[in-house]
Amino acid sequence: MEYGISGYQSDYRYVRSEVVELAHESISLAGNGKVDQIYLLGMKEGDQLIYHDITLVIESGVTSEREFYPIPTSKGMGGGIDLVDFSHNGQLDIGVYIFSGGTGNQVDYYIFFNHEAKMMLGFSNKMLEEKLKFQVSYLPNYQVEIKNLNTQEVTVVDVSKRSQDYLEAIYNEKGELKQTLKGVVAPVSRSSAIKSQDSLPGHDLVLTQRILGRSHNDTLGYVHSNIGFKKGSYFVYRTSISQ
Repeated sequence: MEYGISGYQSDYRYVRSEVVELAHESISLAGNGKVDQIYLLGMKEGDQLIYHDITLVIESGVTSEREFYPIPTSKGMGGGIDLVDFSHNGQLDIGVYIFSGGTGNQVDYYIFFNHEAKMMLGFSNKMLEEKLKFQVSYLPNYQVEIKNLNTQEVTVVDVSKRSQDYLEAIYNEKGELKQTLKGVVAPVSRSSAIKSQDSLPGHDLVLTQRILGRSHNDTLGYVHSNIGFKKGSYFVYRTSISQ
């Protein structure tokens, strides 16, 4: 930062944007032996931690032409690629994950389904989050109830082993609530591909969400959603809760 002769402050620095390779895989998407190059690219300015304009790029092993697939979550702290047969047709689909939270603890996941080496965006974690709803309620005697509002299933977790300060802020000496207290189920924080149910070829997807209590840093447990795919549609076949 410099000062001009007139006394006005002027900044002669400028920030240069650069393309950064967040992930790179080499494999034949068409199964014809011709190796395609798959990139996840983002733009970065200076020493900023956030990448923007994140894009999936596929370079054909046959023609060397490039196809560009913008990611709906265009900003994030990084990301990666999964090459998995989610659609059970013997072709590799592309899962893209973006660390989208301000502290990197939120993940947005997208699946591009493979149709003869032409990719089509067909799933995102937002579809799950909009459909799957929970109610998190503190109960007397150091318990918290997590209710799945879609299935009405209820799980109760024990918080009695939390610190004395934590419990005293919520309960009186009789274990009664000092006031009504609710928690929330946060957006997806982790993703993983697993072997498909019923011994089908290919893989399914597990998305994990944190159960939050008094604050964003107060993790009470986790919701795990097992997701299968059939003919371009998804279905949740198991929802479980762990501490």
